[in-house]
Amino acid sequence: MMDMIDPFAPIGINTARKDTRPHVEERWRPILPVPADAPQLSNDFLKRFAPEGFSLAASWRYHDAQGQLLGYTARYDKPANGSPTEKTKKEVRPFTYCQGPDGRREWRCKGFPEPRPLYGLDRLAARPDAPVLVVEGEKTADAAAKRLEDHVVITSSGGAEAARKSDWGPVARRRIVIWPDADDPGMRYADDITDMTRRAGASSVHVVKLPTDLPEGWDLADNLPAGLSEADLATLLADARPATNDGPIPLFPPLPPAERFPIEALGPVLSRAAQAIAHKVQVPEAIAGQSVLAAASLAAQAHADVMLPYGQTRPLSLFFVTIAASGDRKSTADNEALWPIRKREMTLKEEHESALQVWSIASAAYNAQKRKIESANPKNMDFEARKAALAALGPAPEPPLHPFLTAPEPTIEGLVKAWATAPAALGIFTAEGGQFIGGHGMSQDNRLRTAAAYSEIWDGHPIKRIRSLDGVSILVGRRLSMHLMVQHEAAAQFLSDPLLRDQGLLSRVLVAAPESIAGTRFYRDPLPEDDAAIRSYGARILAILEAPWPLAEGRRNELAPRTLQMTEEAAAAWRTFYDHIERQCGPGNDLRPIQDFAAKSAEHAARIAGVLTIVEDVQATEIGLAAMHEALTLTDWYVAEAVRLQHAARTDPQLKVAQQLLEWLRERGEDVVDFREILQRGPALVRTKDKAEKALEVLKAHGWVADVSPRPRRLRLVREA
Repeated sequence: MMDMIDPFAPIGINTARKDTRPHVEERWRPILPVPADAPQLSNDFLKRFAPEGFSLAASWRYHDAQGQLLGYTARYDKPANGSPTEKTKKEVRPFTYCQGPDGRREWRCKGFPEPRPLYGLDRLAARPDAPVLVVEGEKTADAAAKRLEDHVVITSSGGAEAARKSDWGPVARRRIVIWPDADDPGMRYADDITDMTRRAGASSVHVVKLPTDLPEGWDLADNLPAGLSEADLATLLADARPATNDGPIPLFPPLPPAERFPIEALGPVLSRAAQAIAHKVQVPEAIAGQSVLAAASLAAQAHADVMLPYGQTRPLSLFFVTIAASGDRKSTADNEALWPIRKREMTLKEEHESALQVWSIASAAYNAQKRKIESANPKNMDFEARKAALAALGPAPEPPLHPFLTAPEPTIEGLVKAWATAPAALGIFTAEGGQFIGGHGMSQDNRLRTAAAYSEIWDGHPIKRIRSLDGVSILVGRRLSMHLMVQHEAAAQFLSDPLLRDQGLLSRVLVAAPESIAGTRFYRDPLPEDDAAIRSYGARILAILEAPWPLAEGRRNELAPRTLQMTEEAAAAWRTFYDHIERQCGPGNDLRPIQDFAAKSAEHAARIAGVLTIVEDVQATEIGLAAMHEALTLTDWYVAEAVRLQHAARTDPQLKVAQQLLEWLRERGEDVVDFREILQRGPALVRTKDKAEKALEVLKAHGWVADVSPRPRRLRLVREA
């Protein structure tokens, strides 16, 4: 047995010699990764470092994310009391390739520098989408990787007590499941891993709940105890529970679950289509419902207005915002709903090309004749004769209208300018609504003007613009529907904007934010009945689009829609709903926080009822009780959704400032921060002492920061628990 006086003696030298210089080992630094020309580390070398009475049991190679060698750990076992039948004792030692103060390089029994690398980094990087299983110890990690192949398995270096010394950054945005050993150190290890992985930004952290009758210290490297099967292990893993321990309180509480979208209330044609799209594309019913109702509004708005019971008329135009994450198939669902509109636009384009040729010829002939009149010799044509000739010639031929019905993200100025030579009923439809919300028209300088203009259009008012270059524009008889599909961050920015709230645009928008069904959308072939329902819906929408639009006399793109009256029964139901909503808008009542939207909910219902009526019969003249009941059911859902979302849309401004500071602290990457740094480099809203103090008080109250020292003042960021 070798002399173990110097446990850090380098491999390949006389280990009986002891270096008596103080702190000699601190002068050796690990080289990471191990150079390609470094000598290989053999078991013979590892055995020389076995403590007395121990023998080498196993060794494990540590690699970085690119697969480069970083070092080793070796485990040495010793039977208790020298008997092989007793429980063995173990000791683990690290080995790294080091460089000394004199430039010498050699393998030494020396640990990784902190923060230490994780075991399994190469496997973690190779499977970026796999869930991550964290266990205690390299031996257990290798065994678990064979038993639970759906997970990538990792562990930390140095045993259960050293979890906090490892670098957990590579698990950011990963799904973590922790499988503890069946003993008290294992439970403490699980708590440490929960804390560290959350600090690192893991997207979720779950812990396996172990059966209470497991042998003390049992782990996934051990044989299965009686009564436990491999299938049971898979079940335990699947049933892992979210990790819970004390930690910061979210500044914004999670939203309650959404109520089911009442897809049946869309009426026979739209409901069947929405159900078919939801099933075929595999999207939440609310996304499909919003898509078909928005398309129907675009088609119906040209044909009729609705008369409210108090004698005023309103357009059938509707504005929608659908909130869903990237990958939730917003575009695919919208494509299914918009295909009849796209087909109509193709027809208009073909007609436009033909009409453009006719117009070009007529325009050339007109201009030639006009020039002839204007250039006639005054001797042959006096002033009165020339004036009479020009009057007889008449106005110049008008070019054909532009062949589009939808636009993705126009500025209000661009829309108004184009609308002079575009169809009178248009739609703003985009699956990338963030570009609209973050675009030029909704910038800090323009969004009030833009919001006011869209509100006027929704109300059905004439559009009046006075510009120095373009002069005066007055557009009458125009209709606009809108459907913006946006991701959560852009939606939060839009819905929480106090300027848009106060101006009134947000009260005119019907919002849906369904929960994602990602993870359940396994492939299935489209059903013939789904395709049939979508085709039938498309044929109906196309027929409405192709039906002649009611135009003002002598106008080609100024609508004069007829008025849909409510039957007595429909009007009575509408009035009951109106009063029901109004009663809940008083101080302390449920709808008080969304009073602006609630005040317009009855009007939303009337518009929806009109759209459903036109979908059933494009020639209809009145709204019946059935359509009104369907519209009231849908509007009731939109009111409930507005209440649910108002927590995200309307928050204490101080909370928003605190959230900005919290995000800045997280992005720094360091837990401790000087107060002076916050004032100098923090978000603009907290760069004064008073504002910074207020934001920090909010974060303290929620457990996100704690004081470290008063002078100089320093604070510590508390990561999620």
